[in-house]
Amino acid sequence: MEPNQPMNPYQPPSVDIISATPEIDCQFIEGGRSVPTGNGVSWISAGWSIFTQAPLSWVVCMVIMLVMAVVLTLLPIIGGFINYILFALFTGGLMIGCQAQHLGRSFEISDLFAGFKEKTASLLIVGLLYVVATLALLVVAVILFAVVLGSTGLIGALMSGDQADVVALVGSSFLGFMMIVLVMLALYVPVAMAFWFASTLVALQDITPMAAIRMSFSACLKNVMPFLIYGLVFLFIFIIAVLPFGMGLLVAFPLMYASTYAAYRDIFLAE
Repeated sequence: MEPNQPMNPYQPPSVDIISATPEIDCQFIEGGRSVPTGNGVSWISAGWSIFTQAPLSWVVCMVIMLVMAVVLTLLPIIGGFINYILFALFTGGLMIGCQAQHLGRSFEISDLFAGFKEKTASLLIVGLLYVVATLALLVVAVILFAVVLGSTGLIGALMSGDQADVVALVGSSFLGFMMIVLVMLALYVPVAMAFWFASTLVALQDITPMAAIRMSFSACLKNVMPFLIYGLVFLFIFIIAVLPFGMGLLVAFPLMYASTYAAYRDIFLAE
C-alpha cells in the first residue's frame, strides 16, 4: 500500500494489483466473523480516510445518484422500484472503487458505473430481491393499517363526513398507528441486515445473490453491538449533515459507503 492510502488497523495488507476480484493475499471468511464493539467507530474512521483520498470524486458520485433518483421519482410507483435496483448496481460500483483505491489506484467518478460492467446480472438480482422484500413489507403495512382503520370505525366516519367523529377516532387510533410503525421498523431491520453487505459481496467476491444475502444477514447478526454503535454515531452525523440546508449529506453518504467497505474488510477478510 502506498503511504497516502487509508490505514485501518483491522484490514489485512494489500497487494500491488488493481482488480475487482477477491484479493489473493486475503482469506475470505464465509458468513463473516465477530469483531469488537468499538470497531463500529473504527469503520467510520477508516471510511473517512477513504473519502478524504478523493473527496471531489465522491461528492460528484453522490450528486449523480441524487439527480438520477429525483428524475426517477417523476415516474409514478415504478420509479421508486427502479431506484432500488440501481442502488444495488451503484453500491457494487462504489465498492469496486473502494477496493481499487485500497489496492493503489485513486477512486474515480467512473467507478460509480463499474457495477454496470462487472457482476451486472447478479447485482440486478440483488436489487430485484430488495424490491420484492420492500413490496412484502408494504403489503404487511397496508394490511395492518386496514385492520386498525376497520377496528376503530375510522373508515365509516370518513365516509359519513362527520369531522368531529373523524378527529375523535384519529386521536383514539394514534396508539395503534404508532404500534404499526414500530412493527414495520422491527420487520425492516432483518431486511436491512440481509442486504447491507449483499452488493459488496457480489461485486468483490463474486458470490451468488442468495448466498450474499444470507452471509450479509449472518455477519450483521454476529456483530449487533458494533452495528449498534455504528448506527448511533451515524444518526448523529446525519442530524448534523442536514442542518446546513442538507449540504452535509454530500459528505455523510460517501462516508456511509466508504465505512461499509471498511466494515466488509474487517468482518469478511483475514490474512
